[in-house]
Amino acid sequence: MNKHLFLVTCLLLVFSYNAKAQNTEITIGFKAGANYSSYTPRYIFPYIKDIHYARKVGFYVGGLVNFEISNDFRVQPELIFALQGAKFANKNLEFVESEYSPPTYGDFELNINESTIILPIVAQYLINNKFYLEGGPQFGYIVNRKEHITKNPIPDDSETPIESADFDYDKFDFGLTFGVGYNFSEKISVNTRYFFGLIERNYNIKSSVISLGLEYKI
Repeated sequence: MNKHLFLVTCLLLVFSYNAKAQNTEITIGFKAGANYSSYTPRYIFPYIKDIHYARKVGFYVGGLVNFEISNDFRVQPELIFALQGAKFANKNLEFVESEYSPPTYGDFELNINESTIILPIVAQYLINNKFYLEGGPQFGYIVNRKEHITKNPIPDDSETPIESADFDYDKFDFGLTFGVGYNFSEKISVNTRYFFGLIERNYNIKSSVISLGLEYKI
């Protein structure tokens, strides 16, 4: 991941130098909002609907640099911290207390939190003074991953927090993000995006994140 960050940083520095050399207008700002994240495919086993991932609510906060290339075209790199992940559910799990007792059934649910550093680099096309379309590549680095049992058919362990069982979980994420935005003014705008991962992580999952937030340009 260090090599990826180094390469992206070099590209941004070169881009910034060229933008300054061409007298490109540069604006900095901040952004924050909420996300609604999960993994794809939703069903771990296609024909077993009781075992699946569900979306969870998180948040993001960060900064941006906006380069005006022309009157209707912008490029905007961002550096964001996001809390995202998914909920894992195994419905109707069978539990047998002893060989002489009848089986009981219950739901097992797990909350997965991923603290992620995100670097989107989006191109923005202004439809008019208010609306714009945007899209581009997005790099991610998972700083920390934690899992917490929220429901367990075994009552004694229902509140036991645990670290990820896979300590070698993939830390690098990459995919494409695209969305639409609306400018309330020259400084304040709102936008919504959808990010879909292009690389498979542990357990053959890919990230899927919907976000909605505000941007403030200085």
